[in-house]
Amino acid sequence: MTASVQRHGRYQLFETPRQNRILVLNDDLWYAWVEGQQGELLVRSDSDHESRGVIREGEFYLVDFTDDPGFTDVPHLFLERDGGFQEVILPNGLPTDDDNQKRVVGTDKSIPREDLEQALGTDGRDASNRSGEHGREAKPGGGELALAIPGFDELSIRGARPHLDDLSDDELRALRSYEEDHKRRKTLLHEIDRRLR
Repeated sequence: MTASVQRHGRYQLFETPRQNRILVLNDDLWYAWVEGQQGELLVRSDSDHESRGVIREGEFYLVDFTDDPGFTDVPHLFLERDGGFQEVILPNGLPTDDDNQKRVVGTDKSIPREDLEQALGTDGRDASNRSGEHGREAKPGGGELALAIPGFDELSIRGARPHLDDLSDDELRALRSYEEDHKRRKTLLHEIDRRLR
């Protein structure tokens, strides 16, 4: 029974003048939250949306659960609301540049902060140290690996490429090892290898 915090930080959900809902995570991940034919979707977006008004804002956790009796084994997004956290189920994770829309299941379930922190095995302060915030990614088995590119897993190859030029050889090697153990994107591995020559 494990909970792996992938990202943690602040979110804002606001409405545009055209009454679209926009979800922003840590000021760097932007998603339109729309009603599709098969239910609700999160669609990868950019930061050029005008806000008509904030619906709500607060703390968020993006968490993967494994064998937890209280949560299904898919990514969950917990959004702070009314003193607790709204549970949002992401059956296929967050959208990425390569796969820009994913189904989302918003629930009315509100989890008290204490219960969520207990499920995460943290008092809340430690969670950001294991999360994707500031480039830290959870590593299987409870360890952690500091990555030089924040939100690396959510970036497309095109989105990651410009960041590679700013990294040291040690940072590139750590990134390559992480990519090899996780997504194994051949083009991205090639881009990293090219910079290590």
